[in-house]
Amino acid sequence: MAKDKKKGSGRPWRENIEAIAVSVIVIVLFKYFVLEAYKIPTGSMQPTLMGWDDGKGGGVFDRVVVDKLSYRFRDPRRWEIAVFRYPLDTAKNFIKRLVGMPGEHLKIENGDLWTRQSEAEAWVILRRPQRLQDVHFKHLETQGAWRQKGTWTEGEDGLVAEGPGSARFPRTRSAVVDRYTDGYQGDLIHAVKPKPGGSGRNKVGDLRVETNVSASSECTQVRLELLDGPYTYALEIPGPAAEDGSSAQVQVSDAKGQWGQDKLSLDSPLSLGGDELRIQFQNLDDLVEVRVDGELLFSLEVPPVARHQMSHSGVQLITRGGGARFDELTISRDIYYTDDQKVTSWKIPDDCYVALGDNTQDSSDGRDWTLLGYKLDDGRELWGNQRSRENPLFAPGEVGGSKVFFRDHLGEQHVFMQDRALPLPPKPMSFVPRNLVRGRAIAVVWPAWSSSYGLSRFQWCR
Repeated sequence: MAKDKKKGSGRPWRENIEAIAVSVIVIVLFKYFVLEAYKIPTGSMQPTLMGWDDGKGGGVFDRVVVDKLSYRFRDPRRWEIAVFRYPLDTAKNFIKRLVGMPGEHLKIENGDLWTRQSEAEAWVILRRPQRLQDVHFKHLETQGAWRQKGTWTEGEDGLVAEGPGSARFPRTRSAVVDRYTDGYQGDLIHAVKPKPGGSGRNKVGDLRVETNVSASSECTQVRLELLDGPYTYALEIPGPAAEDGSSAQVQVSDAKGQWGQDKLSLDSPLSLGGDELRIQFQNLDDLVEVRVDGELLFSLEVPPVARHQMSHSGVQLITRGGGARFDELTISRDIYYTDDQKVTSWKIPDDCYVALGDNTQDSSDGRDWTLLGYKLDDGRELWGNQRSRENPLFAPGEVGGSKVFFRDHLGEQHVFMQDRALPLPPKPMSFVPRNLVRGRAIAVVWPAWSSSYGLSRFQWCR
């Protein structure tokens, strides 16, 4: 009996070691193959994903859960937020949105993304699914920014017209512009600062107005207008005092500012005779749409507007005959992809993607990634990240000039004398190869709430 007891006395200790070892292996394998958490270090995806340092030891840094399993069974899809190894320094991970797919042509023009499959085909504007539109539209600050005619009352979440009149946004400018802080939540809109010259340079015509509308008994019509350079798109909704047989319509002005004779009817009857209506009226990617209580009632392809045509843009609300309420009123603009970087048109290789940051005004991405190169006297060529402030580093050397410390795109450091290496012309490195894509961001899990800036961050990544 004593012998058996001694034999079994070592088993719990050994079993505990085995359990710990197995647990560690499972955790490592799970992290490597299935899910992993990443901290967002920079602001290139703001405000979708926050990586903002307030310069005082604080800020908002999202932690996202990344699905590393899906891409082992399928290829990445357009618009997904992907984690990938940085092509200019594969020791680092980047996170951005995939917008260009393998084998296609892609370009940025007038703030929008365009694609085609070959040079023989015409360019087609890229349109996002509804769920992504809601993410990319940036809510604008409208408090005190309406130019009014008639008697209007402005509340915290809307406008009230006491009688016939109009209210136009923006009040003091000819157009909505791409302000850097548009779309930020809570107090961040006042805390985040743009880089000098990186805000408000482009006029934006892709706008959305969304509101709950109800009309007074004397109102004959409520009219919502989207202004887009030479074009105006107007949604007309009959009020309680409208003539019998009146119906909701969309009217379009041409490039000369003259209203067309034909009005376009919605797919179903619509009026303001009773309960309030939730109206969403938008002009996005050359497509005008009307949604009522979430249902799509109207869609119209419209002409693209070039930058030199963008004289003005905005939203105008008009009441006729009587007043109306516009509750829970929001005005939003689309992302305006800037095109003043080194590369804004790509022919994408079959095994690569183009990735751009949602924070288009402050994102290091496929528009400006550039490799710096040296050719050594032994014939080798070394290529590394040109944007890095610490690459290359020069130190006084012996006879022959400075000593160069250069880190290549694989993260390996090389040391050579400056006079024994020939600088090569920089070359663009705009693409993310398929083999560098590691996973898909699926959710922001921390911080759930930032009390310092009054915002919630727990959300799905879209």
